[in-house]
Amino acid sequence: MEFREIIAVTGVAGLKKLVANRNDGLILSELDDSNKKFYSNRQHMFSPLENISIYTEDETVLLLDVFIEMKNQKDSTPLVDANASNDDLRAYLGKILPTFDRDRVNISDIKKLVKWYNALEGFDIFKKSAEGEENKSSVKTTTQKHHAPAKDMNVQQQSVAKPRMTKNKV
Repeated sequence: MEFREIIAVTGVAGLKKLVANRNDGLILSELDDSNKKFYSNRQHMFSPLENISIYTEDETVLLLDVFIEMKNQKDSTPLVDANASNDDLRAYLGKILPTFDRDRVNISDIKKLVKWYNALEGFDIFKKSAEGEENKSSVKTTTQKHHAPAKDMNVQQQSVAKPRMTKNKV
C-alpha cells in the first residue's frame, strides 16, 4: 500500500484504500483490504491524503511531511491521545510543527491528524512513500523540458450569421 492510495471520504469514518476508479464514483476498501464497497460521487467527496496540507505561518506543509516528522519525533515527543484537551493537542502539534497557523488549523483537524497517524502507523507507509517521493522528484527535475509556445499558430475567426429581423403581426 502506498500513501497516494489512501483516501478520506466525507460522511464515512476512518480512511479507505483505493481499489478502482469508475466514472460515477470509487471502489474503496478498508486499509486491511477487507470490505470493498462502492462510493458514489453524488453522495460523497473524496480527499486523497497526498493532496492534504497543513497551514503554517509562511506556506503549507504536506500531510506526509507532518506524518514523517511525527514518526521521527515519536521518541522525544510521545503521541497525544485524540481525545485530549484542546491545549494538549495544540501543544503537541506545536512541538511537531512549530510554525503551524493557530488561527486556521482547527482542533478537529489536529484530532483527525492524530487519528489518521494511529491508523496508518502499523502499515509502515511513511518511510516507503517518502523514499518514493524523493525518487520521483529527482526524476522529474532531470527529465522536465520547457517548450516554447507555437509561433505559427493561425487563429480563424468564425463568421456569425446575423439574425433576421422579422415583424410580428398581431
